[in-house]
Amino acid sequence: MQALRPLDYWLHYRLMQATGVEEALGGEAQAVAALKALAEDYERQARGTQAQVPKMIPAAFTGEGMSSGFLGLGMGTFGGFMTGGLLSGMVAGASDDKLAELAKEGPIQLGGKEGGAQVTIGSDGSISQEYTYDGKIDDGLTGKIKMKMKMDACPDAQGKITVVSDIDSSVRVTGKEGTGGYVHSRFVYERWLDDDAQLIQGPDGSSSRMDLKMGGYENYASQHVDISAGWSRGGRETFENRGEQGFSIFRPDEVRRTQQLMQGAQLIQTLFAEMLLRGSGKQAPWESGRCVELKPTSTPAKRKGAKPSTHYEVEAAPRAKSDGAPAGGTVTATLSGGASLQPSGGKVPADAKYAYAGPDKKNEEATIKFEARSKRGVGRATLEFDTKRPQAYTAAGGLDAFHGTGTICNLAETFTISGGGNTVTFTPQNDQAGSYSYQGNMGGIGVYGSGTYSVSADEKGGTMTGSGNGCVKTPMGTRCNNGTERYTLTPIAPCAE
Repeated sequence: MQALRPLDYWLHYRLMQATGVEEALGGEAQAVAALKALAEDYERQARGTQAQVPKMIPAAFTGEGMSSGFLGLGMGTFGGFMTGGLLSGMVAGASDDKLAELAKEGPIQLGGKEGGAQVTIGSDGSISQEYTYDGKIDDGLTGKIKMKMKMDACPDAQGKITVVSDIDSSVRVTGKEGTGGYVHSRFVYERWLDDDAQLIQGPDGSSSRMDLKMGGYENYASQHVDISAGWSRGGRETFENRGEQGFSIFRPDEVRRTQQLMQGAQLIQTLFAEMLLRGSGKQAPWESGRCVELKPTSTPAKRKGAKPSTHYEVEAAPRAKSDGAPAGGTVTATLSGGASLQPSGGKVPADAKYAYAGPDKKNEEATIKFEARSKRGVGRATLEFDTKRPQAYTAAGGLDAFHGTGTICNLAETFTISGGGNTVTFTPQNDQAGSYSYQGNMGGIGVYGSGTYSVSADEKGGTMTGSGNGCVKTPMGTRCNNGTERYTLTPIAPCAE
C-alpha cells in the first residue's frame, strides 16, 4: 500500500493548495496535520468494516497490519480489491445452491452509521462492491470516499474478463463555504483467456486504463484537470492530458511526475485486480464450472442396468451459459472402470465425440469424467455406467375402492399396478419420479385418471406416492376428484433378463 501513498497525498495536497484549502486551514503544517488526521479517521472506519469480513467468509483476515495512508485511492483499492479477492475465492468454491441463495438474499451490508460497504454476489459468481466512508476532523477538514467495483465472473465471447473500479475522494474546509475539491479515478482492467481457460501471459493478455479527474473550487471559483494513463492490448503505453483549467499543477515537469505516480498507482491496482481475478490464490471464478454448461449424452441413452459390453457413442458439447454459444476449446475424458474409451486420453477438440464399450461383466460399473476448457471458462460433468441388475420390488396399495398389486423390475422403466378391473401405468422420468394414468372398469363402473408420482426406496424397500385427478362414470354423470394414492414397495430378487 505504500506505493499508493505518494499519489494520494500529492494529488490531494496539490488540490488543497490550488483551491485555497491550505490557506484556509492556516498554512502547510496545519494542512498536512489535517490530511493525516483525516487519513486516520478513514483508516479507523475501514478497520471497522474489514473486521466484519470473517463473519461471512472462511478466511483468516482481521485487518491487522493494514496501513493505507490517506484512504482515497489507497483505502478504496485496498478495501475493495482485498475484500473482493477473498470473496472471489469463496464464491468460486461455493456450491450452486449456496451461490443462488447469496444472490437471492441481495446485498451483504458491512459497516455502520459513519460508512461501510455493500457487496452483491451474482448467480453467475460476479461480484459488485460499493464502499462509502465519511470523515470529519476537528482541524477543519471534512472528507468523503466512495468506491464502486465490479468483477465479471465469466469471460465474454472473446475470452475477456473485466474489472472496473471507480473511486471518488473529496475534501472541503468545514468553516469556509465554497472551498474544497475532489479526486476521481476510474480503473478498467481487462484480461484475456486462451482456449485452455488460462490467463494469457505477456502483452497480448491484458489492457488497462486509469482515468483521473481532479478539480476544486475556492470561493466558488472552479478549477479542474483531466488525465489518463494505461496500456492497450499488445503493450502500447498511453498517456493523455485531456485538459485543465485554473491549475498550475500540470507544468511540464509536473506532468512527468504525475505520469510516474499514476503508473505506480496503476501497477498497485493491477496487482490487486490480479489477486481478485485469481481468487486469492484459490480457484479462479471462471474455473468454477458456472460459466460453461457441459451435459454429455450417450447413444443408447440407457446407462444403468445395461447389458455387458454395450457399445455407446458419447458426445460432450460444451456451451457458454451466458449466451448458449458453442464454447469451443477442448474436452478431456477420463475413464474409471471397464472397459474401453476411444480416444483414450488427452484433449479432444470440442464438440468431442467418443466410442465407449461398457463393462464386459455383470454387476460392474464405470465412470467417465469430462472437463471442457476454453476461453469461455471450464465445464465439468460425469457419466456413470453399470451392468448391475436394478433392484426389483413388489408393489401393493391404492386409494379408496382401488387396491392393486404389481411387480416393478426397474423403477426407471415403465411398469403397471393392477387390481379390481383397473390398471395403472407408471411412466418414469427417472427412478425417483414420473407420471401415471389409468383407465378401467371397476364393478361395472368406468374409471379413469392421471397424475404424478414420487418414489422413496432402497434395497430395504420404501414407498411410492401418486397425486392426481380421478373420475368415475355414474348413471348420474361423471364425478371427478383429486386424491393421493399410496403404495408399499417390498424388495425382491432382480428380475430375470
